[in-house]
Amino acid sequence: MRAAAVAFVILLGGCAMFGEIHAIQEVDNWARNNEPLAESGKMKWSEFYSRYLERVSAAPVISQGPVVERLGIMITASLFYERGRLDKAAFDSVQRIARAYQTIDDPAANMLAREALVRALEQRTADPSSGAAPR
Repeated sequence: MRAAAVAFVILLGGCAMFGEIHAIQEVDNWARNNEPLAESGKMKWSEFYSRYLERVSAAPVISQGPVVERLGIMITASLFYERGRLDKAAFDSVQRIARAYQTIDDPAANMLAREALVRALEQRTADPSSGAAPR
C-alpha cells in the first residue's frame, strides 16, 4: 500500500512537471514565432514584450520572477526606443544582453540589462543630438 502511494505521488509530480515544461515550450514557441514580426516592424517591440510578459505570467511555472523582471526591463527599453529616448544602437545593446541571458533565471543577468538601459539613457541625456529615432 505504501509503495502504491509513493508511486502515485511520483506520478502526480511527473504530470505537474510535464505540464510546466509544456507551458514553457508554448511560451518559447510564441516568442520565436512573433519576434520576427517585431524585427520587421509589423509589431511594435513594446507590444511584443507586453504580450510575452502576459504569456509568461499566465504560465504555471514556479520560478518566473527573473524572467518577468527581464521582460519588464525590455518593455521599458522598447517604450523609450519607440518614443525616441533611445536610439537603435542603445536599444539593441539592452536587447542583446537580455537575449544572451534569457535562459538563465539569474537576477545578475537582469542587473546587466538594467545597467545597459541606464547607461544608454545617461548617454542620450548627455548628448541629446545623438539622433534617436522611434521605430
